[in-house]
Amino acid sequence: MNEGTMDTMTAILNELNRIQERGDLIRHGEGETPGGLSLAETHCVHWIGESPEANATRLAERMGMTRGAMSKMTKRLEAKGLVTMRRPVGNNKELRFELTPAGERVFTEHARCHARASKAKLAVLAEYTEAERAVILRFLERIGDITGHGHDADRTDVKEAADD
Repeated sequence: MNEGTMDTMTAILNELNRIQERGDLIRHGEGETPGGLSLAETHCVHWIGESPEANATRLAERMGMTRGAMSKMTKRLEAKGLVTMRRPVGNNKELRFELTPAGERVFTEHARCHARASKAKLAVLAEYTEAERAVILRFLERIGDITGHGHDADRTDVKEAADD
C-alpha cells in the first residue's frame, strides 16, 4: 500500500472517529434533544411511538438494551409524563407502553430532527456519483458489522425525507 493510500485511509478513520466522538451520527444536528431528554430516552419515545404494541422486551431488543435497563428507562419516562404503562386484558405479566400527549410532542419533534438531518445528508450524498455512493454504503455497512451496529433494514426516516 502506498503512502498516499494510507494517508487517505487514516484521514477517513480520523474523520469517522471525530464524527463518532461528537455524536453527530446520532444527535442529528446541533442542540438538545427534544424536551431535554437523554438521547436514549428520546429514542425510546421514538420506538414507543413507532410500535403501537410496544412492550419492554421488544423495546429492549430494538434499542440493544437489557430488559432491566429498559424497565428503568420507561419508569423515568412515565415519571416525566411522557408514557403510560398498561397491562393487556388477560395478561398480568406483560406491560405495554403508550405515549401521552407530551410524549407525542417529543415524538413529533424528534421526527422533525431526523427529517432535517436526513435532508442535509442527502444533499451531501447528491454530490457523489451512484458508484461512489455504492462504495460509501458498502463501507458504512461493513463498519456497522464490525461495531455490532449493522444495517437496520426497516428504517424509514431517510426514505421519507427523500420523498419530501
